[in-house]
Amino acid sequence: MPRIKRSSIEDIRQRVSLVDVAGAYTQMKRAGSQFRGLSPFNSEKSPSFFIHPEKNVFKDYSSGNAGDLFRFIQLRENLNFHEAVETVAQRFGIQLEYEDDGMPPERMSLRKELFEIHEVATEYFHKCLQANRPEAEQMRQYWVEGRGFSMELAEDFKIGFSPPTGDGFIKYIGKKGFSIDALRESGLVYLRDHDRDLSRARARFRGRLMVPIRDVQGRVIAFTARVTDQTPKDDPSHEAKYINSPETPIFYKSHVLFGLERARTEIPEGGSLVMVEGQLDCLRCWEQGIRNAVAPQGTAITEHQMTLVRRYTSKLDCLLDGDSAGQKAALRTLPLALKAGLEVTFLVLPEGADPDDLLREGGPEALEKLRGSSLSAMDYLAGALLPNPAAATGRDKSEALERAFTIVRECESTIVREDYLSQLSRLIQVDQEAIRRDFNASSKPKSNTNQAKEGTARSKTLSNEKLTNKEAELVSLALHHEYIGEKISEIIDNEWIDTSTAPGAMLLRILAAHVEHEWLGSDNIDSLLENDEERNFIYRLLTEEPKVEDPIKAANVCLLYIFNVFWLKRSKEIETAILNEKDTDKKQRLFEERIQLRAIKRTPPTIE
Repeated sequence: MPRIKRSSIEDIRQRVSLVDVAGAYTQMKRAGSQFRGLSPFNSEKSPSFFIHPEKNVFKDYSSGNAGDLFRFIQLRENLNFHEAVETVAQRFGIQLEYEDDGMPPERMSLRKELFEIHEVATEYFHKCLQANRPEAEQMRQYWVEGRGFSMELAEDFKIGFSPPTGDGFIKYIGKKGFSIDALRESGLVYLRDHDRDLSRARARFRGRLMVPIRDVQGRVIAFTARVTDQTPKDDPSHEAKYINSPETPIFYKSHVLFGLERARTEIPEGGSLVMVEGQLDCLRCWEQGIRNAVAPQGTAITEHQMTLVRRYTSKLDCLLDGDSAGQKAALRTLPLALKAGLEVTFLVLPEGADPDDLLREGGPEALEKLRGSSLSAMDYLAGALLPNPAAATGRDKSEALERAFTIVRECESTIVREDYLSQLSRLIQVDQEAIRRDFNASSKPKSNTNQAKEGTARSKTLSNEKLTNKEAELVSLALHHEYIGEKISEIIDNEWIDTSTAPGAMLLRILAAHVEHEWLGSDNIDSLLENDEERNFIYRLLTEEPKVEDPIKAANVCLLYIFNVFWLKRSKEIETAILNEKDTDKKQRLFEERIQLRAIKRTPPTIE
């Protein structure tokens, strides 16, 4: 995915008011120099959400969240930064420019064309379904009588019909001015690589029911097409019940969950997403009032899809077909879900049943009945691997547990893993200590590389507790009085800064940006932030201007304190090293460093 140009991001920051953005979610009223409103993140009676219009940043005291307008959209809509920028740009009609990232300009504009092609195709297929023609009437009859869906649902989801010949689509799309390369890349037409004559193209989808697939921002990026009686025999994929668009620069099926653009805003507080097997199952859920349902693209659940689920909730209900294929899908889903940190529940259908039939006949009450007999992750796993533990041999149990261990091991939480092992002990009827011993014995020791990675990750998980330390005060001064950051960067030694805290790590990054002439101002601080902890820390400082009469004097007090802490620590280290060092040259260097430190101590560095 190409990066959005910094100039475009800054253009949005300058042109779009956070008050206008937040006003779509909560009523904002002026309170002195700020705007105040009820939290858009939590339920509350007294307003604790504040916007500083001069800085275009917010602070929500009920949740601790803080940030700029992009951070607000990220939190409120559960989007990543890239998606948040595109969302704001789309809402306010701002044209974005993208970095080429080594991609030629024609490839950058290709993405834009592909989005437009899919919107036009959606419009065309939907009009074909509504047309006053016999084949359209036949497809509507299939949709309403054959599948049991309403035309209102077809209108809501822009369900369509691709006529059997495909010629009409080729002519329609050809008049819209799209490039041949973009049409070929879209996968909606077949055209030889070097052929530039669209009249020789063939439509990929013919005589099929068309279901648009959308990204989390609601843009059509692909189609799923279901075979019908009108699918021509010369269709290369005639035997396939469902076919999807091929992968394109805007569609990676392993990265998409059908229905997520709607379901993500329909999750009840503390609730779950419901995973069903196919798009029509998902549409049935929506029509029956179950608005938090999603479906993967095809049968293969992916790690990225589970990460998407975890972005919006920590709970996943799996409502899969009650046949062997459904069980296999469940066992593929479980380790990926545990790895993503999800709490998984299985809503088990009778053998041979599918969610579409269940909801069509029983409505949402049927789903609630299933919830009453739902199975936890380990209940389902044990039942699938060893249906009758009472009659199982020791070898049967050992083999079942070995398979279970490979799944449980994906869970990163030690506490949750222990709970799962305890459940397996009860369900498979094996002593808990024996299970724990076998689990530990079967777990491969971590490589040095993995241990190093974990150490790095721990070192980057910076403490945010010391919000009143001197590094934090310097960060605040550098953000609100930017000349101070430049002056400090000229005299401070990086070794003085305690980077084990979030304030220290951020101070080091800010000063490095000044040294390298890459400091772009506090409005662009996001480029230096690595995680949500740092964002909350920085935006908290941005919304609380330091109460100092003389910023230079305040900065010098902080500098002196930071140096003294470093001086005491390093002096002790040098004295210990001198006593233990046998090498004459190394000992001499330690003496010289001690002299230098004492000299600095006599005349500590200050800024003017």
